[in-house]
Amino acid sequence: MKLQQLRYICAIVDHELNLSNASDTLHRSQPGVSRYVKTLEDELGTRLFVRSGKRLVALTRAGEAVLAVGRRMLADAETVAQIGREFSAKDEGELTVATTHTHARYVLPATIKNFIQRYPKVRLSLRQGNPTEIANWIASGDVDLSIAAEPLVPVRNLILLPCYQLMRIVLAKPDHEILKLEKVTLAHLAAHPMITYDSMFTGRAKIAQEFDRAGLSPRIVMSATDADVMKTYVKMGIGIAIVGNIVYDPLIDTDLRMRDVGHLFRPNTIYVGMNRDGYLRSYAYDFIEMFAPALKRKAVDAAFLAATSSDQP
Repeated sequence: MKLQQLRYICAIVDHELNLSNASDTLHRSQPGVSRYVKTLEDELGTRLFVRSGKRLVALTRAGEAVLAVGRRMLADAETVAQIGREFSAKDEGELTVATTHTHARYVLPATIKNFIQRYPKVRLSLRQGNPTEIANWIASGDVDLSIAAEPLVPVRNLILLPCYQLMRIVLAKPDHEILKLEKVTLAHLAAHPMITYDSMFTGRAKIAQEFDRAGLSPRIVMSATDADVMKTYVKMGIGIAIVGNIVYDPLIDTDLRMRDVGHLFRPNTIYVGMNRDGYLRSYAYDFIEMFAPALKRKAVDAAFLAATSSDQP
């Protein structure tokens, strides 16, 4: 049995059992991929796929077991390769960080600037998405680190280390009546057209929970994944926006005003996320500490150890 055979099995499953698409991704001919699969089945003495003619329609129970082990073996093989790269070129390599637009735009620039200055030979990539997408990218090994709120649905193999609390503010045009109130309530907010985050964002869910508890139905006229887009439409008078406090800068947002509504909404915890089975290069630890100084390497390693120990019988 070879790792290449397991890689082919995983690729076929990842492409929903479409041999043609899997072959294109693997840069191999379809008959060649089929031969590799058949050879592995012959070695194991059992079928891994249910077939209808030449078409694969499902995994057998044996196939499901082999897939799970194969994914772990491929991940371990990549970890071994990363360890080799770590000791042969400590200051070179790649780092992919997944985050939301808000953090890419408002929080991470200083960290990224410092990181690039310290590690000019590391190729840093940012991938933007919503918290659920980001968590799945981490779990699948597509990215190395994440900076985001927790996903709406728990994701396996994910380690989340809390960094800070994101508080809520309301943005409005300078002459908006919400700014003149002595104390803003949920009822006041619900009385106005509202712009808020897309439904796949954890912040949107937390905001909705507070209105539900109060028996109120806010009039949401627009949602977006991009805080800058939301600010644009507030300026146009489309509505008020409930956003994270980090997106407002009075020196830049001169045509907007904000009111603190932290007393109305629970804070949104922002985490650094990692794959429990992953391997972090030394510069990845440094990136984490640059962003969250309290998360030193010892704390991160302790989180990995705790996550691994929790699976032991």
